[in-house]
Amino acid sequence: MRKADNQSNRRAGLAKSQRGAVAIEFAIIFLLIFTLFYAIINYSLMFLLQASFAHASEEGARAAIAVDPLAFPSDSEYISAGVIPQVRTTVGNSLVWLPDGIKQKVLGAGNSRVQVDVTANVLTVRVEYADYSGQPILPSFNLPNGRPMLPLPSQLRGTAVLRLF
Repeated sequence: MRKADNQSNRRAGLAKSQRGAVAIEFAIIFLLIFTLFYAIINYSLMFLLQASFAHASEEGARAAIAVDPLAFPSDSEYISAGVIPQVRTTVGNSLVWLPDGIKQKVLGAGNSRVQVDVTANVLTVRVEYADYSGQPILPSFNLPNGRPMLPLPSQLRGTAVLRLF
């Protein structure tokens, strides 16, 4: 009888010493799974924006072809009054699905942040989210040493180049 009592006392003592082990294991596993989930969501959004900016800039460059150069008296008016407004409108229409806060950072008022450059009949359209690492879509978590949990690029950009004529 005494032997059975000793074994049950040992088991009770062992159970008391193991009480917090499950909570500690859960905390460690939860941190790993949360970090993985956060990274998947964060990088997916980043790649979605990057692809969307590239698509919008390509659509804007294609829209420049539709502007008739013969409808303007000079090349400078063709660029300033025809090509640039058409490109900016098309880029804005391509990114209409973005939330207002992001759209304001990327496009600006009246799509004024869309960079359109025509040099030597080569059109360059650039859509850019500047300071993405400083103002990401999802909040950034920092490690105890102050560094961010996930490295983010400083900017997201889509660029298209097209020869006009």
